[in-house]
Amino acid sequence: MTHDRLIDALLAEGAASAQSALLADHRDLLDDEFAAALKGRADQLLRADIHASQVAADLLILASEIGNAPPMRALGLLARANAASIGLGEYQTALESYDEAAAIYRGAGREVDAARSQIGKLWALACLGRYEEAESAGAWARRVLEAQGQWRPLATLTMNMAIVYGRQGADAAALAMFERAGEIYARLGDEGESFMPLIDQNCSIVLRNLGLFERSMASSQRALGRLLDQGQTVEAARARQNLAITHFVLGRYTEALDLLDVAREIFLADGRQRDALLTELLGGECLLQLRRFSDALGAARRVRELFRARGVRLEVGQALLNEAAAYSGLRRYEEALGSLAEARTLFEAEENLVWTAAVDLERAAVMLRRGEHAASLSLARTCAETFAIHALPLREAHAYLLAARAALAAGQLDTARQLAGEALASAESAALPALSYQCRHLLGRLADPAYRSDGVKRDAHGASRPLEALAYYDAAISDLDQLRGQLMVEFRADFLDDKQAVYEDAAALCMELGRPEDAMLYAERARSRALIDMLSRRVDLSIQARRPEDAALVAELNELRAERDRQLRRWESREMAREGGEPSDQERQQAQQAIIELEQQVIAGWHRLLVHNADYAREAALWRARPESPRPALGAQTLLLSYFSIRGRVVAFVVRRDGVRALYLGEMAQVERLSRLLALNMRATPGITGERAISLEANARHLLGQLYGLLVAPLEADLAGYRDLIVAPHGSLHYLPFHALHDGVGYLLERFTISYLPGASLLPHIRPAPSEAEGALVLGYSHGGRLPYALSEARAVAAGLGVSAHLEDEASLELLRATIGGRRVVHMATHGSFRLDSPLFSGLVLADGWLTTLESFNLRLSASLVTLSACDTGRSRVGAGDDLQGLMRAMLHAGAASLLLSLWTVEDQAAADLMGQFYAQLAAGAGKAAALRHAQRAMIAASGLRAHPYFWAPFFLVGDTGKL
Repeated sequence: MTHDRLIDALLAEGAASAQSALLADHRDLLDDEFAAALKGRADQLLRADIHASQVAADLLILASEIGNAPPMRALGLLARANAASIGLGEYQTALESYDEAAAIYRGAGREVDAARSQIGKLWALACLGRYEEAESAGAWARRVLEAQGQWRPLATLTMNMAIVYGRQGADAAALAMFERAGEIYARLGDEGESFMPLIDQNCSIVLRNLGLFERSMASSQRALGRLLDQGQTVEAARARQNLAITHFVLGRYTEALDLLDVAREIFLADGRQRDALLTELLGGECLLQLRRFSDALGAARRVRELFRARGVRLEVGQALLNEAAAYSGLRRYEEALGSLAEARTLFEAEENLVWTAAVDLERAAVMLRRGEHAASLSLARTCAETFAIHALPLREAHAYLLAARAALAAGQLDTARQLAGEALASAESAALPALSYQCRHLLGRLADPAYRSDGVKRDAHGASRPLEALAYYDAAISDLDQLRGQLMVEFRADFLDDKQAVYEDAAALCMELGRPEDAMLYAERARSRALIDMLSRRVDLSIQARRPEDAALVAELNELRAERDRQLRRWESREMAREGGEPSDQERQQAQQAIIELEQQVIAGWHRLLVHNADYAREAALWRARPESPRPALGAQTLLLSYFSIRGRVVAFVVRRDGVRALYLGEMAQVERLSRLLALNMRATPGITGERAISLEANARHLLGQLYGLLVAPLEADLAGYRDLIVAPHGSLHYLPFHALHDGVGYLLERFTISYLPGASLLPHIRPAPSEAEGALVLGYSHGGRLPYALSEARAVAAGLGVSAHLEDEASLELLRATIGGRRVVHMATHGSFRLDSPLFSGLVLADGWLTTLESFNLRLSASLVTLSACDTGRSRVGAGDDLQGLMRAMLHAGAASLLLSLWTVEDQAAADLMGQFYAQLAAGAGKAAALRHAQRAMIAASGLRAHPYFWAPFFLVGDTGKL
């Protein structure tokens, strides 16, 4: 038997006793050649199958005992140490094996082998922060290996020494060392070729740190290609991880998360927990940039504790730094400072000046938020000096930007301008839009006349320069559009959360310059544009596997969704039947928490799936697209009222086919106060009769009159001569029934036909239903008998449309999924629920489950009209960038030309009566908006209790207003 066949047979055996017997039977083969071959196999498996590598190491030690060969045991110890350190991140365990192997070699007088045993030890020492020991051991080993001409181990030692420098933040020294190692490997010809991907890998890290991003990405791509050619799956995953970090630095967060997710799955499949943890740590940094602070905080805490258990300080400190940034984003500043103090202690213990400065820079950011401007400025400048000494231009630029902000807050405008200019120069040279947009926004404010009268003493260059300011704002917004366009669509709203000010500044300045249409277009660019991108690019948010690798994730998501629905139905059945008596508060909380946890798992998995399939985020044409003007899409008798909020004030853009007028209205806070009072009135109305009902109706008209005075009365001159109004609300205005605003004589809908759009720039994307759409689907579900009029409503609607209604058990999700495609009209009369905490799970209840927002993304419609006749179906969570998260967006995404929705809890019989009137008008040939207006006016004219807006005003039409 040959050595290779014996090794194959040993690795194929599963039982240690069988392996021992096999070695004993072939004792004559247990020589130095066998030991070298088995050690080589362990090294090879280290990069592909960590468990098999450990088995090979243990076989070497077992063979040494059978053959009484201490040098063979030393080889086994080295293989075991490499598996523990490189593969599993168990550094202290690895050091013990490295030291025992070195002792064996020294005892045998084999100094070169003792020097070679230090190669892997350097990485373990560096990970434990024992840098002086690593440098001392490396220097001794280098002298021995150079003296003996041991070039291959010398190259590997040099590479590991470079890693030691890199972990200390000495990237320029690390790069020089890596290049030296590459030169040595190159001298070895084919023997050194297999090591070149590792050189490329490590060079990409330090090149990135030095701000040389193109070279860094080229190095990562070169490493990835070579490793895939060599079949080195795990090392290829590390190359993906490195590439992900560079994408992250460049603001390409979706690509970064996709690469990290792929790498993480490979690491976990190979049992490499440490590497998987690193991907989570890096993913946490992406979550911070996407402003998903709660998710980032959870990831940081989990990773911190797992790294702490491994005895490493650097990664624990990095996790603490992420934790602090998340706390700061959540405005929990004391907790942020606590995490920063702990991280600083760890980095100081490692004598790591770069990471200590990174902590201080985050401390300076907290100081600025707390109003400690001078202290923040001083500390940020000190950090910039540290980063400059270590040749880290990107970190230096971030420090200068923070210092510039602190200087501006302190009124030191010359200083702010100088520092922001230096930061911008670095950002532009490296093509970093995530940094440059912040610099440009700050420089724009320094030139903006709106910031000349805030009481801050101006410097010699303080004269306002509005056109220069607008140029800076526009460039900053272009940077933001690029960043946003490169994001998976569901991440865009959170990303925009702290970036609205630049759009508001640009819009306000355009209004000041007498350019109202430009102001409106900046306001439209402030919106997340998620829905427009979905409609124009047909972005698919459904839960389905678009590539084979996603099949397991989709199966997991479907099981989680099914389990969530099972638990929800079980709890609802118990609540309705009171099985086992009235549930306790604790039982109710436990059930709710279990459902919420399942929902969070579903959302996280869905986001992973969407990240995998966000190819559109790589298309430059998408993020370069600017919103279209709605003017060409307006009819001669149609006026568009688009609202926006600038620095707390409501702005109205009055849009006609021939132009745009813009004017400031009241304070948004005042509008929100009246809106809250109106909401209280609506909640108090159900079940009220007599004098109390009359009083509530009068109060509602009064509140609606005040809102009219704030939001519409200043526009009266513009309204003259128009028949149709389209309202595009903004922020909390999305919760207002504009059609019910009262001018003191009547409601606005009594003068105009009114429809709504989520945003003005959506108008060019609104189209009638395709002509081939036909028939109707009508569902009625009484929700356990609690909504009896839902059934009569469904029957009446179905009769008017000439179809049969599907009632109670027939009104199922299964039926809806199978039959909704191609129907011209879809009507659902049932119970609805709006989930502000989790709008993806807002929905309508049907016989076999809930039609949620998330489920709606799986639908494909060609309907002219979708009516969701239930409570709260038109309510959305208004995210950053005015992103509407709820059923409205999902149904428009699914293909509905128009939606009839509700703003609040609807009264069962009133809804049925209104729908009867509405569909009768449609059957008579009226347009959808006109039919709704007729039905609502009929209820107003009937007077009595139902004249209260609570009964008729919740329903509103979104989208196409034409005939069915």
